[in-house]
Amino acid sequence: MGETDRELDHLFLVVESESRARAMMDAAGLRVNYARAHPGQGTRNLCACLDDAFVELIWADGSAVSPESERVTLGARLRGSGSPLGLSWRGASPPDCIGYAAPFLPDGVTIPVLHESLDPALPFVFRTPGGKPPAARDPALVGTRQHPDLARVARLALRLDSDAAVALVSRVLPQVETTRGEPGLSLELAASDGRIARRIDWAF
Repeated sequence: MGETDRELDHLFLVVESESRARAMMDAAGLRVNYARAHPGQGTRNLCACLDDAFVELIWADGSAVSPESERVTLGARLRGSGSPLGLSWRGASPPDCIGYAAPFLPDGVTIPVLHESLDPALPFVFRTPGGKPPAARDPALVGTRQHPDLARVARLALRLDSDAAVALVSRVLPQVETTRGEPGLSLELAASDGRIARRIDWAF
């Protein structure tokens, strides 16, 4: 897979609490496929799994945030000092990445994070360590996903508050629509027969 073939793997938002995350998932009509803790990163999450991508809501759980997680600006984002938006790709990494040794991953495994994401005002953009879409992951993790009612991301449109944020996302994931505006997103999800079955609008 070449640089021009990067695919959206994760969309995540930092939210204030688990109760807020569950309320957002419920209001969007998404089933929670799994929940995880991230020891050392200070976070927990809820994930809804489509066939091609993960929709993740993440929050600070009150546990310690490691210096490594602080270094890549996750601590600042969890405290509300920066963009709550995260995007990850599958495919080749641009040359301007740094390795994030996430404390919850095995020793020696790092996550490539785009260097620009060290500015917490910009989205946190990284390469997923898994490298496989949800439909190709272990069913013990992703379960039945949202399939068949909601199969894949048909359209993701982001409203971002700076030209730098628009340029960052457009460079790495050009298939994601980006415009300047009050921060938020529109997510259109297609059913297995290709029709648009759900639209989700979230401000952030």
